[in-house]
Amino acid sequence: MLKIVKGGIKDIQVIRKITHEVWPSTYYPIVGEVQVNYMLDQFYSPASLEAQMTTGGNEFLICLDDDKPVGFAAFSEVEPKVFKLHKLYILTTVQGRGIGKLLVDHICNDLKNRGGRELKLNVNRYNSPAIGFYKKMGFVETGVEDIEIGNGYFMNDYVFSREL
Repeated sequence: MLKIVKGGIKDIQVIRKITHEVWPSTYYPIVGEVQVNYMLDQFYSPASLEAQMTTGGNEFLICLDDDKPVGFAAFSEVEPKVFKLHKLYILTTVQGRGIGKLLVDHICNDLKNRGGRELKLNVNRYNSPAIGFYKKMGFVETGVEDIEIGNGYFMNDYVFSREL
């Protein structure tokens, strides 16, 4: 049975484990192993995740399947009533079972109840499965961004948005 729970510092190792299982198959073909390892070190180190949770304003959710973590999401308010989905990752072994949809629907309903009006996200321009998923979930492309992340690397993204 699927259940969504609030994530916190106690879940950092769970978040890292899921990310380290998902990212290689997803991003090695797009940006290569060296850039993936750099990004994991930058954005998913224990210290980075703790900062995102404590001072970065990110709220994390963990999806459990019979108490086993199978996915997570993170989001924050980026301007009044406008939120950004920063992370959404589901273990590859359970993708296609509606877990991503469950998390996105949960976040959208929660934010709407808080008075939110829009949910934005960035998605890699070459991540076709994720782009298709977000379009199916009602997101529309609103822009393109190339974000420098250091060490000569860029995130080449589409910006998507969905009204709440």
